[in-house]
Amino acid sequence: MSEFGFIHDLRALADPDHALDFTDDAATLPAADVICTDTLVEGLHFIGRESPADLAHKMLAVNVSDVLAMNARPSHALLNLCLPERCDAPWRAGFVAGMREACAHFGVTLLGGDTTGSTGPLVLTATVLGQLEGRSLWTRSAAQPGERICVAAPVGQGALGLADALAGRDDTTNAHHYRRPMPRTDLLGRPGVGGCADISDGLIADLSHICRSSEVQGVVDLASIPLANTAGDWTEQLCGGDEYQLIFTLAPNAPLPPACTVIGEIVARPEPKAAPVRLLGPEAIVTAALSRSGYQHF
Repeated sequence: MSEFGFIHDLRALADPDHALDFTDDAATLPAADVICTDTLVEGLHFIGRESPADLAHKMLAVNVSDVLAMNARPSHALLNLCLPERCDAPWRAGFVAGMREACAHFGVTLLGGDTTGSTGPLVLTATVLGQLEGRSLWTRSAAQPGERICVAAPVGQGALGLADALAGRDDTTNAHHYRRPMPRTDLLGRPGVGGCADISDGLIADLSHICRSSEVQGVVDLASIPLANTAGDWTEQLCGGDEYQLIFTLAPNAPLPPACTVIGEIVARPEPKAAPVRLLGPEAIVTAALSRSGYQHF
C-alpha cells in the first residue's frame, strides 16, 4: 500500500462537504467553536507494540476528550502521521480500520492532514474541531467556591493500565482502558458545571490546573475518590494520567450526572500562595500524592 493508497483508504472517513475528497492540499473550514491538537510520540505516550487500530483510536480519543471538556461535540479531525518504514501495508490497513471505528464511535469525519515518512519514532497527531451547538463553553477558570468537585469515572485506570501493559498483561480491563480510552460524550450540556478539564496528567495535577485558573482551592476527601483498585498504589492512581475522563465542578443545587462521583468541594483560596488542592486523608498518602507534580512533557 503506497502513501496515496493509504490516503485513498482514509477517504471513506472524510467529510463530503469540506474535505474535497482529499484531492487538494487543503480543506474548506466547517463551522466550529472549539479546536485542539495533541501529539502521541512512540516511547513517550505509547509503548510501541500497540496495534495500529488501538493507536488510531487513542490518537483520536485524547483529542476528543479535550473538546468534550469544553462542552463541545467533536465533529472533524485532521491527521498528521510520521510513519517509520515498519508501518507497512498491513499496519496501515489496521490503522484505517481503527480510525474508521473511532470516527464512528465519536461522530467525527476527517478533513485531511499530512503523511510523511520518519527516520525516528512513530509520531501521530490529530487536530479535532468541536461544536457548542448552543451550549455554554466550559473552561478551567470558571470554578466557584461552594461548588462540588466531581469525577466522571473511576480514577487510576490509566496508570494501572500502563503498568499492566508494560508487564505484558494486555488482557486486563485497565490495559484495555489505557489502549482505548472512552471519553464520555453523554455529559455534554449538563447543567451547573463550573470549571472543567479532562484527566490526562493525573487527577491532582488537572484539578490543580482548574483551581489555579479559577483562583480558588479544591478540598478533596481521599476516601470519596472512586479508585480503580483500592488495594493498589493510591499515589500512582491519584497522580497518574491517561484517564481521559472529566473532572469538573458542579453547582450545589445542580443534579449529579449519572455515574459521576463527588470527591470534594471548592473553597475560597485562603491566601494567594496557598496550595491549589488540599487533600483530606491518611498523612502518608497525602504527602506522597502532593509531592508528585503529575505528568509533564519536559
